[in-house]
Amino acid sequence: MPRFLYLTFASLALLSSQAMADGLKIAVIGAGNVGGTLGTLWAQAGHPVMFSSRHPEELTDLVKAAGANARVGSVSEAATWADVIVLSVPYGAMPVVAEQLKGAFQGKVVLSASNPFSGRDGDTGRKALAQGVALADQQYLPGAHLVRAFNAIGYASMKGQSGKGKAIPTFADDAQAREMGARLVRDAGFVPVLLPLSKANDGLPGGPLSGVLTEAQIREKSGH
Repeated sequence: MPRFLYLTFASLALLSSQAMADGLKIAVIGAGNVGGTLGTLWAQAGHPVMFSSRHPEELTDLVKAAGANARVGSVSEAATWADVIVLSVPYGAMPVVAEQLKGAFQGKVVLSASNPFSGRDGDTGRKALAQGVALADQQYLPGAHLVRAFNAIGYASMKGQSGKGKAIPTFADDAQAREMGARLVRDAGFVPVLLPLSKANDGLPGGPLSGVLTEAQIREKSGH
């Protein structure tokens, strides 16, 4: 075999190994339309993804469609296994999730795509909206490096716009959450626009930063 071909194959193998080593273990808790779409995008980008829900036996088709990097597990198993936890559950379930996974969030980046609605989520939703969703998140996720993203863009737009340079407001304060949140948004095919958690309510459905926006539009509307 010519030497240059040997080097090429060796280099490709090294790059492949490095890509696998750089992959983030991502737990998607709540594998409905939003969580399922995001997890599939990350799995196809090369990250190991574990989908989980109250009924993991119903996720077989999703895992198959997401490809070889996807698997399924229980909520507790996924949270323990993961480098990053992604929450996409109805906000009314947050107290139950917080109790079930007590201690699992400590020191981990948690990306919340869960939104409170006063009608659907009862007192839990109303309190979160009044208090500020980021503050509510932090009470349910003690010790986590919190980032909020993908909160006000429909899953169909995630599929249709992925890879086309559309922007996602990405709310985080500490350096680890900002860095990881930006990476997750980029690896899903979007442009992250980093904003403080104090602005997170603006990224909820119906807020000024909701919908499919460009980076310039997000910066203009947010004043950042």
